[in-house]
Amino acid sequence: MKLRRTQITIETHRVVVLRRRRLIRFWCSECGAEAEFVPVEDLDRLLDGGGGNVSGRLADGTFHFGKAPDGSVVVCVKSLSEQQ
Repeated sequence: MKLRRTQITIETHRVVVLRRRRLIRFWCSECGAEAEFVPVEDLDRLLDGGGGNVSGRLADGTFHFGKAPDGSVVVCVKSLSEQQ
């Protein structure tokens, strides 16, 4: 009797819509290009949708941070999308 092995791969995609008025566009030194940035306050809504530890994800250093002209801390959207 010969056994068969079946492998099933499941891919998921997540789409996040960001309001333009909440985005700030300037140079990201880590990307080496101009990028859009989102305020840190919006990260709970963006990242916690998958049910994870947001503060732990911020502490691991995978996201690109910047400082907006008004002094607020912002995160590069490209670095967010690369980690999703």
